[in-house]
Amino acid sequence: MKYVNQLDNPHIIFDDGKLPEDFKAKLPMGILTAAHAACGPCSAIMVLDRLCADHSMDLQQAINMAYECEALSHPGTDMKIYGPYFAEKFNLELEMTNDPERLRYCLRTGGAAIVHSGGDREGHIGVFTHGGHYIAAISELRDGRIAILDPSQKDGKYEEEGRKGLVAFNYSEPHIVYCDMQVLVDDSANRDPGFYLFWRKM
Repeated sequence: MKYVNQLDNPHIIFDDGKLPEDFKAKLPMGILTAAHAACGPCSAIMVLDRLCADHSMDLQQAINMAYECEALSHPGTDMKIYGPYFAEKFNLELEMTNDPERLRYCLRTGGAAIVHSGGDREGHIGVFTHGGHYIAAISELRDGRIAILDPSQKDGKYEEEGRKGLVAFNYSEPHIVYCDMQVLVDDSANRDPGFYLFWRKM
């Protein structure tokens, strides 16, 4: 199973030259990199690997797709633009929804999804991000928990106050983490859509 961590890629530029000057001033050397903002392309790579054994792409190719379809949202990726372009390029079905039962159906019928976590807000501490972040949902366990590939996973991330106990690890496959569906619902509640569902076309 392919796993791509954006944090391992500070050498890859993810910048179309249109970043606001006030944002650029906060960045090391004024350059946006994959480590800062490529969670969307990383998630797409992992969804593609899950669905299509005969297709693959590396991170630079996935970022180039964001340039091609003008999906940069400064910073990050606008999945409303990137998702349809990605689906068309690799002959995938796409459904955008906020319905967790549709997400569950997707995973049960051989699909995979990109979840848009919205981060912290009043009354909620973001589990997968404090800002905005995309993660890949790849399967459902028999107990109903969802298997996640998080492209910004790092030591201690899920031990923070407000996150601890909400994410479980698979120690034989350390890149996979698990959470209840309600965690994903709560984490994406301030995003519309929260779920991008992909299936391979038959």
